[in-house]
Amino acid sequence: MKITGPIFAEPPITSESGGRQRERYTNEVCEKVDADHYVIDGKAITFPVIVADASMLMNAFLVDASVAQNMIKDSGFRVIELFPGKAILQLLFVDYRENQLGDYNEGAIIFPVLTPGESKPLPFFGTLNRMAKGRVGNFVYRMPVDQEFTTHAGRYIWGFPKWIARIDIEFGATRASGSFFDEGELVYGCAAKTGGTAKVKEQRAASLAIRDGKAWKTFGTNTGSGLTFSLGGELPTIGDSHPLAQELRALGLPKKPLFSISIKNTAMRFAGPESVAIGKPFR
Repeated sequence: MKITGPIFAEPPITSESGGRQRERYTNEVCEKVDADHYVIDGKAITFPVIVADASMLMNAFLVDASVAQNMIKDSGFRVIELFPGKAILQLLFVDYRENQLGDYNEGAIIFPVLTPGESKPLPFFGTLNRMAKGRVGNFVYRMPVDQEFTTHAGRYIWGFPKWIARIDIEFGATRASGSFFDEGELVYGCAAKTGGTAKVKEQRAASLAIRDGKAWKTFGTNTGSGLTFSLGGELPTIGDSHPLAQELRALGLPKKPLFSISIKNTAMRFAGPESVAIGKPFR
């Protein structure tokens, strides 16, 4: 499987049936009925998709914008710069507990980006203002998960670059941590403080992805409680030999995060996607 670059060569999912191994391809086990109804591996999914309860942690880093842009150069997107020459990288973990797509763990490598036709904001204050208003799309570069159903659903409905990997998440009273392993190799691990009591007002943001020759855009909202925000944070752990780990190292990791966030309880709501040809503007 092509593990690096924005064009993700998604692998089939190998499962056992009747004592024999078989390969299952997402486009063969999913169907779009209409704009609000899908059948994913035999199960009906209707919009909006609701996540009733989950926990998450995220580290944000300042990285070399030219290196980051080279990583996503075939996506049609441009990394947004907080400072001249400095883009933002997010390493994310989510523990989904009550979710229409199942109970599973998820990781993600994300770049806030500009889509075709969007103007470049002024560095720092312009970028922060646009992000605060939910007007910056988050390009999901990779999204490993540990269950099959959500892999098919995430790929087929929203274009997310999902595949099955090992995702370990621990959420304690004072610290949350996560680790992502692919085929036995560490890709990344990170942590964040917990114990905060702040609430999360409803936020709306767009997630972006590339699949089947198209760019995908999906709006989601989230609310929550138990928010902990920290400037800086722990040094992440980055693997040595895995291709994705090598890309993270090329971006300058491991290094201290710009900030870290954890949310003990979060609820989410996802709408249906919009898709356009790569390089074309969204509506």
